[in-house]
Amino acid sequence: MTAQNHPSEFTPVSVRHRHDGWTVERQEAFLKALANCGCVTHAAASVGMSKQSAHNLYNRPGAASFRRAWDAALDCALRLVEDGMWSRAINGVARPIFYKGEQVGEYRHYDNRLGMFLLRYRRPHRYAEPATIVPLAAPKGWNDEWPSRDASIGALDFYLEDLEDESELARDEGVNLVNFDAEETDEN
Repeated sequence: MTAQNHPSEFTPVSVRHRHDGWTVERQEAFLKALANCGCVTHAAASVGMSKQSAHNLYNRPGAASFRRAWDAALDCALRLVEDGMWSRAINGVARPIFYKGEQVGEYRHYDNRLGMFLLRYRRPHRYAEPATIVPLAAPKGWNDEWPSRDASIGALDFYLEDLEDESELARDEGVNLVNFDAEETDEN
């Protein structure tokens, strides 16, 4: 496993040794805390450092391995964000109700856009917009070309010829048919 794949396997940023600075142990503890909470401020505070000093360490030259480990730790924490969004979509968010400057109650606000976003993400085959769904492989014999108009009319002529043949057959057998053709009505 390489440094890109796991936050605990990285090359620490080499900094000037200070007892209150970013030691190797602090960098490792920060990354573990970041993976657990997803918040840079809280992770930095858990190791006795500030958010700004963590960002300074992230932006130092030669900190590529630390940046990859930081990003991997944030990816680990995305589950917390996802869980929070699901909770908000299902349980709603409490909103206060005020009357004459005093809070007299609260109601639950359900964000329909958040719910639809989560449904589109988790069940795209059912809730995504049709234009965004990647089409499956076309069935055998499928093509995007429609038959030409002449071919369609030719197919109808074929069926009409069959109908005419059946009507002549029916006359030969003595069956009376209603015919709307003007020529035949003049003859009868």
